[in-house]
Amino acid sequence: MNEFEKKYGIKEDERTKAFHRSRRMFCVYDDKLFIGDEGSEDSHAKWISKEGFTPLKGGELVDEIVRGIVDHEGNIRFYIGYDFEVNDEVEVIFFKHLKELVNKLNLSLDSKVFGGSIKQEHSAVWPSRKEYGSVKDCLGAL
Repeated sequence: MNEFEKKYGIKEDERTKAFHRSRRMFCVYDDKLFIGDEGSEDSHAKWISKEGFTPLKGGELVDEIVRGIVDHEGNIRFYIGYDFEVNDEVEVIFFKHLKELVNKLNLSLDSKVFGGSIKQEHSAVWPSRKEYGSVKDCLGAL
């Protein structure tokens, strides 16, 4: 197991890499939205390490950066940390960049928005901790 596999508690096997290739990852670093390359099989931890981001608060980057994915159906999932948590601070940071994410990836206003994920052994998309409704609902509430 490599360093990131130990921290995530997930082995990066072919199923994991196939899932990674099926989604589009993003993160918010230093109040800027970054979007990963389409088809990347990297985890967020590997990607942000390759990007050369440095901790802003002196901790672990994955615990500091709001990140997420747009899944193969166009739905958005966001979270923080190796346990894929969501809280009020994470929501504020994410929703500040939602419109930009939707515009850059040309996402449907009918796409769903989810916060946090509950780790599973293996599945295409893990269950979410919270559901916010459609992109249209979320943008209308801002």
